[in-house]
Amino acid sequence: MYKGLFVTLAFIAIIYTSCKDVAYKIPHPAAATSYFPQTIGSSWRYRDSVYGEATDTANVHGTRVDTLSLTITGATTDFNSKICYNASVQSKVYGPQMAYYYYGAHVFALYQTSPPWGFTMMQLLVDTASVGYQWESNPSVFALLNGYPVRTINTIVEKGISRMVNGQIFNNVIHSASNFQINIDNNGFQNIAHFDFYLAPAVGLIEKDADYFGYLNEVETIIGYSIK
Repeated sequence: MYKGLFVTLAFIAIIYTSCKDVAYKIPHPAAATSYFPQTIGSSWRYRDSVYGEATDTANVHGTRVDTLSLTITGATTDFNSKICYNASVQSKVYGPQMAYYYYGAHVFALYQTSPPWGFTMMQLLVDTASVGYQWESNPSVFALLNGYPVRTINTIVEKGISRMVNGQIFNNVIHSASNFQINIDNNGFQNIAHFDFYLAPAVGLIEKDADYFGYLNEVETIIGYSIK
């Protein structure tokens, strides 16, 4: 029943019209030793595997594997007073794009365009929070999807764990999870997607697992990085 909703997510691309050049003091970037480095020149490479059913309107049928390369440029963008550091993105499938790394009040967030959503604002971590901590965030600039309210319920699932990704072991990893929810016709919020994020200190995001209910499954894993 939600397939039509994902098709309309493209409208979120008009987020770019709400961005503006930063006209006031730019915050210091998150440190190279943090769980979400923003230091100029830092870069990451990911293997992004997406699987879609033949009936999906997202136009991803079967398995599609992409390689993503992200680099912090040093430029910044203001999203409604949320100052983000820009990251250039190179995708073998989609070509050049932009992503935006936010850090403020101990919250780390990633703003980017990805199928089947369009532009999303996902809060990955509160770095001072304990295991079990939950918080609510807004995944879109307008807090609406196809005219219906949306939200994400985020949870710190694990802290201080070790996780192997593509043969490399990362220590002191924090695992968070987000449920993407929509409230249709005031019938209450229901999950339409689930995300798991794994972040390592002095590295950043090492893995993202996503389940877009009834649509796509995605696994994004780090294959290389250079933190400046």
